[in-house]
Amino acid sequence: MKYKRTRVLTLWLVVALTALSLIAAGQLPVERATMEPREGPAINTVRSWGYQLQNLGLLSIADGTDLLVVDYSRDGSEARVLKTEEIERLRTRADGSKRIVLAYLSIGEAESYRYYWPERGLMGRPAWLGHENPEWKGNYNVRFWQSGWQKIIVRPSVSLLDRLLELAQPSRRPYLDRIVEAGFDGVYLDRVDAFDEWKTENPGSQAEMIAFVGKISSYAKRRRPNFLVVAQNGEELLQSADYRRSLDAVAKEDLFYGAVGSGDANDPASVKGSLVELNRMKAEGRPVFVVEYLSDAAKRADVLRQLGRTGFIIHFAERDLRQTPEP
Repeated sequence: MKYKRTRVLTLWLVVALTALSLIAAGQLPVERATMEPREGPAINTVRSWGYQLQNLGLLSIADGTDLLVVDYSRDGSEARVLKTEEIERLRTRADGSKRIVLAYLSIGEAESYRYYWPERGLMGRPAWLGHENPEWKGNYNVRFWQSGWQKIIVRPSVSLLDRLLELAQPSRRPYLDRIVEAGFDGVYLDRVDAFDEWKTENPGSQAEMIAFVGKISSYAKRRRPNFLVVAQNGEELLQSADYRRSLDAVAKEDLFYGAVGSGDANDPASVKGSLVELNRMKAEGRPVFVVEYLSDAAKRADVLRQLGRTGFIIHFAERDLRQTPEP
């Protein structure tokens, strides 16, 4: 009888150890597959660019546009995500040559129409979710330094269990992996300037944003060599050499007009300060893209005159970014 009891206990011990081993193995990091390096034009060969987040037509982009920024999805929903073949059509001009296509990605705000938007449930409101942006309905500021938000964007270390959960629950798949695997040439990071809104709550928010962008860049370039990373606004961050090294280019909205009121000229001191920071990138041989939301011909001419001394690359657009870009 004692022998049988010993055998049963031994069997249970083996089962328990096996179960623990499987659980432990499920928690071990699993590398995502690396991809072939990005091929195509170098970003420092770009002479014109476009920026269109709505009303995208695959065949309506002018051949003269060397770089194009578009949304990952036609309307933000998973049902209308751009397919790899559609991205390739955007990349290919009429003569067969290639342009660069970047995917827009907001990392300082959450958008309520995205696949990752948290459903109301027993867990309540996520700790990372802040208040709605009064100027853009459906956009919410986020505590971007918190792991809950960062894992939505990028998760460099995943376990076998994570991979299995992603198969069962696709919304768990990080946003950056979706973009990399779809075939985009790179990513266009928006709301990196959101750090400024959290300085009271988190005095280290500026350093946190630099680290976050660095994490995004190093992971994306490891998964797909030559993948491009461009950041919009937040030019104060360019004071950091680490931050500059994580970027292939930088973009600036409303450099000369519109920072305070639509169509109004910006304060000269503010313009000068931005130029000092943006020129750090230019001096290191990396492009600076500027978008001004102007339709007035005289103001456009003024922008072109001022930009002529900088070598920055200008794009004029409507603020809703639904018009087909002109080269």
